Amino acid sequence: MLLDIDMLILNFFNQPFFPFLNLFFIFLIYFVYVYMLILMYIFFRTKKRKKMIHLIITSLIGIIFIYLLKYSIARPRPYLTSPDIIKTLIKSDPSFPSAHAFISFLCLYFLPKQIPKWARYLSILYLLLLVPIGIMYIGVHYPSDIIAGAIIGFLFPKIISEDFSNRLVKRIFTGL
Repeated sequence: MLLDIDMLILNFFNQPFFPFLNLFFIFLIYFVYVYMLILMYIFFRTKKRKKMIHLIITSLIGIIFIYLLKYSIARPRPYLTSPDIIKTLIKSDPSFPSAHAFISFLCLYFLPKQIPKWARYLSILYLLLLVPIGIMYIGVHYPSDIIAGAIIGFLFPKIISEDFSNRLVKRIFTGL
């Protein structure tokens, strides 16, 4: 049942609407890592060192967690299980959960309040809609992969506190 819903939604977004969108969405989904670096730079420039460290530690621990899940569950990519999926990008790692969705929702959590309103709205549009839709458009993730990555990305900064992140970095650099 869940897989049927997954495939129904994925097939809707994976249709070849406009071929030029393939490169556009590939750029958008990988730009999320650059977006995270931009957030780190903003925190550095505004002297919010604790936030920057929290973002770095949360993303590192989160990516390790995501890849542990990916390889322990080992769900194949959609284009490997269904001939109907249009392959725009081939990835070698397992599908579940989505690391791009994780980073996207992690960045959404850390979105600075001091940025202009228009930039905030564009960021929300990009992180909440364009990245998840792009991932499905190019056929590399099921919607459930994206939902799982998004939930992990939103919860990790709450589970790993800013205080824990800063204590960990302090401990690492002062020699345990």
